[in-house]
Formats: sequence, structure tokens, C-alpha cells
Amino acid sequence: MNEREKNQEYTISVVQILKILKKYLIPILIITIVAGAAAYVISAKFIKPKYKAEAMIYVSAKDYMQSGQVTTSDLSIAKQLVNTYSIILKTDNVLNEVCESLGNQITAAKIRANLSASSVNNTEVFTVSYVDTNPERAAAVVDAIADIAPEKIIEVVKAGDASVISRPKVPTTPISPNKTRNAAIAALAALALSAAVFILISLLDTRIRTTEDLTESFDYPVLGSIPTITADITAAEIAEDEDDD
Repeated sequence: MNEREKNQEYTISVVQILKILKKYLIPILIITIVAGAAAYVISAKFIKPKYKAEAMIYVSAKDYMQSGQVTTSDLSIAKQLVNTYSIILKTDNVLNEVCESLGNQITAAKIRANLSASSVNNTEVFTVSYVDTNPERAAAVVDAIADIAPEKIIEVVKAGDASVISRPKVPTTPISPNKTRNAAIAALAALALSAAVFILISLLDTRIRTTEDLTESFDYPVLGSIPTITADITAAEIAEDEDDD
């Protein structure tokens, strides 16, 4: 097969696929719209929204606290302490006291599962965030951690100092679910899947129904076709012939 024949075969395949998509355009669009709408409704009505509260804690080296002067070594030590403090935050020593301050209405395991701590742009500041379906509870947990964690951390590490520079606020906007994004993902997935299914079904169906199907399947001209004759038409024609006689 030469290059021209290959290009011709590829072009015919693309045209065939485009014809299939055009033929099933309405069903594909309906499936896409229904999937997107269903995902939006499910996200809005059946998935509980989650809220995130945050606090910021500043870490400083012990030498700086004593001398009042900041050195490069102090900043480097403070950045290293950020990682250490983030780990200590999630220990039972800290979280059990947080639970007690909240009246033991939540367990340390649940707090740990939804708690995160990370440095801000590799600085001496790190954020403490907690995600919950209840925005007031999310803020209360982070607020309790901000009160308890600095002192507990210093007791364990016995180096540096930590101070809260930003208190949590009750979040008003959920971080999840993202209804628009979920609807868009579902719609795109339905569009791709439905199009693929219709294309596959059409390509696997090799039955010849029309002269156009015949010319598309074989590279030969059609010399003629036999029309479909039903039993009713045949009987009518016979009766007409008898009347003429």
C-alpha cells in the first residue's frame, strides 16, 4: 500500500467517524447534559460541604529571643523547627489536650485525620488548618490548637519559640464539593464515553443497508439496485392486472 492509499484510507476513516458523530449528535448531547446536571445535583444535595479554618504560627530561634538580633543561623534554625513543630502538632500529647478543651466532643484521631500543617513559602511561618463539615467546629479546633500547641511544642523541643500571628475565623465558603467542576468533569466524561460507544457500535456493525454503505465498504461502482417489494404491494399489483384483463 503506497502513501497515497494510506492517506486516503485514513481520510475515509475520519470522515466515517464524523458521520457517525453527526448521526448520533442529539443522543450524545442529551447524555452529556444529563450527566452534568446529575453531577451538579448530587454535589449540591447529597455531598456535605466541607470548610477549612486556618491559623498562622511564627517560629523563632531561641538565640534571637535572648539577644533581640536576627542572624542567618537563627533563621535557618527557625525554618528547621517549622518541620519539627508540624509533626509535634499531630501527637496525642497535643491533640488530647485540644479534645479536653473542646469538651471531648471530638476525638484526637478525627482531628489528626483532618489536620494539616505546612510552612509558608519555606519561611519561619507555618499554617495550621483543619477541615470539617461544621464551620464553627473547624474554627474552634484550630483556635484550641493555636492556644495549646505553642506551649506544648516548646515543652517537647526545648528550643526556639512559637507565637500565633493569625487566629482562625469561621469559614463561610466551603472548599468542597466544587459543584461546577464536578458537573464539568461528569459532562466531559459522558461526552467522551457516549461518543466512543456510538462510534464503536457503528464500526462493528458491518451490515449493508443502503447503496451508500456498499460504496463505502467496497471500492467498486454500484451498477444497480433491487427495490424492496412488500407483500401488500405485490397483491395490489396483481389485482390491478386482473382488472385490466
